[in-house]
Amino acid sequence: MKGSRRLGSALVLGGGVAGLLAAAALIEYVDTITVVERDRLPDGPEVRKGVPQGRHLHGLQSSGVQAIDTLLPGTLESFFAAGAHRIAMPTHALFYGPHGWMRQYPGEHFTVGTTRPLAEHIVRRALLAHAHVRILEGAEATGLIGDARRVSGAHIRHRGTGERESVDADLVIDATGRGSKAPQWLAELGLPEVPATVVDAGLAYASRVIRPPDEATGRRFPLIALQGDPRSGGPARVGGMMLVEDGTWMVTLAGTRGAHPPLDEEGFLRYAQTLRHPLMSELISQGTPVSRISGFQNTANHRRHYDRLRTRPTGFLVFGDAATTFNPLYGQGVTAAALSAVTLREELARGPLDEEGYGRIQEAVIRATDIAWAMASNEDLRYPGAKGPAPSARRKVLQRCSDRLRITAACDPVASQALFKALTLTTPPREVFNARTLRALLRGPRHPAQYDLPPEHTGLPAPTVCPPRPSTAQAGGSAAPAPTTDETYTDETHRDETYRDETHEGRTPMVETETETETEKKAVVAVLERLGAAWSELDARALADVFTADATMIAFGYLRKGREEIATRMGEAFQGPYKGSRVVGDVLEVRLLGDSAAVAVVRGAVLTAGETEVTAENAIRSTWALVKQDGEWRVAAYHNSPAKEDMPV
Repeated sequence: MKGSRRLGSALVLGGGVAGLLAAAALIEYVDTITVVERDRLPDGPEVRKGVPQGRHLHGLQSSGVQAIDTLLPGTLESFFAAGAHRIAMPTHALFYGPHGWMRQYPGEHFTVGTTRPLAEHIVRRALLAHAHVRILEGAEATGLIGDARRVSGAHIRHRGTGERESVDADLVIDATGRGSKAPQWLAELGLPEVPATVVDAGLAYASRVIRPPDEATGRRFPLIALQGDPRSGGPARVGGMMLVEDGTWMVTLAGTRGAHPPLDEEGFLRYAQTLRHPLMSELISQGTPVSRISGFQNTANHRRHYDRLRTRPTGFLVFGDAATTFNPLYGQGVTAAALSAVTLREELARGPLDEEGYGRIQEAVIRATDIAWAMASNEDLRYPGAKGPAPSARRKVLQRCSDRLRITAACDPVASQALFKALTLTTPPREVFNARTLRALLRGPRHPAQYDLPPEHTGLPAPTVCPPRPSTAQAGGSAAPAPTTDETYTDETHRDETYRDETHEGRTPMVETETETETEKKAVVAVLERLGAAWSELDARALADVFTADATMIAFGYLRKGREEIATRMGEAFQGPYKGSRVVGDVLEVRLLGDSAAVAVVRGAVLTAGETEVTAENAIRSTWALVKQDGEWRVAAYHNSPAKEDMPV
């Protein structure tokens, strides 16, 4: 920001992640930045009173992490150096949705397994490395200085002493979160009421940290999400667990109105046992509690439409949860704040900061959260007792499109990639539903729904089958209600229903027997996905362990012979030309050649750092020869080549 557009000072009200990222967006354009924070801040990654979300599961999606790293370079490395985990989605994640388990296709997106206190600590430390940024701790804003045309600062109260002062600033950003008083402050300056939209499913959740029974189990289950089924007509019961720093799991159980999880030890586990699959309850029962159980219930989606104000003062912006608050269950709050911060930085550099300029910036910051708002509010309105605007025809169409995408993504790699582009807020919906995705949706799932665990997880430690509850018609009478979790909740009976999808209507996939051939083919695919996951982690040793001791690997014209040479050369590549790379693709064909040999053909690409799309230049086809040794499939030979169109005649 040059000349007259450069600002001398800025006040950012709120020192949570959103406030820190808003301040980061100002670094190049403001001479002095002061972040005003109510709490006394800890020296390390500790839970603090002003962030009740600090004790619960968080989603830090790839698009958000990359946005943070753009604003504060080096933060991504700092996350991993501090013990956070890169969890490829859906390659390393287990998602159990209305249509069974999602197949773990290789994907280009990821989430960072970390706690909220660690994420905030690293962002704060990176921000304070800039000398012209300071944090005023133990202080809070009580109002704005100025009038309806111009805000020129804020009134500050020091919480420890009660002392008050007025602090002038060229720019004031409200990032005080859900409890923002900005509508009241603006009314005091003579501005009209800020219109708002609220969507509330009445969700409450309970969380705790547990330690896995051993390190291998923790790494084998780095992310599990057991989702509700809005088609059931009953309240949602969901669960999630993620591997975070220190090798522990953050576990969250949640339910919409009428199915709130209890906060006592016995009730917590009993609630986990009522989820749609027993995997999480089995893992929770085998883990060791590290923290107490904490609850949270203020989860409504709340959008304050500052973008609709006909008149607005210059010198003032509203940011993060203070403008748009999402149901935390969907794990998009931090990512949405990061994307908004990048938008703020881009908009600051565009033009003069007059009334029109501030209006443009405020609208752009709110528009940056549109995808997250649509996804969270559309989903929450589907559950009984949800409060909010009546579903419009457009919203109903979006819900149907969402259902079709989820059912197809569970068993189709193209739809899977599109779904995770949406869930990680990477791509706008109009780009998610491109021609390739629409073809996949019209075709529907490639395979029946999968209600048993993926092959590599069978036998660990949960049952491999979770049959759907029988419908009244199948059982020949009334089905017993699901057990209640606490005497406080009186309407938690779960409507029984056979889980079906549009393609396999009337079938109950769980009772179908799978042939031995199909089981072996799945095991082969699982090996290839293990290799893709190892590449995503840039773990050369784990990648090489997928091969036989005497394997050959011909990649991009280079021949590697033997597991040890593969490990050595791939390790060098991961430090050099393939640093930051990942693989994407899908298995086109698996053929079994007797009992102990198989051939697989894969279509995919290696995406180097910064690449996001498969192009004609980076697309490859590969052939894999696998053998079964001691009951385990391994790669004996691999060869890839550039992908080309049909040979001209």
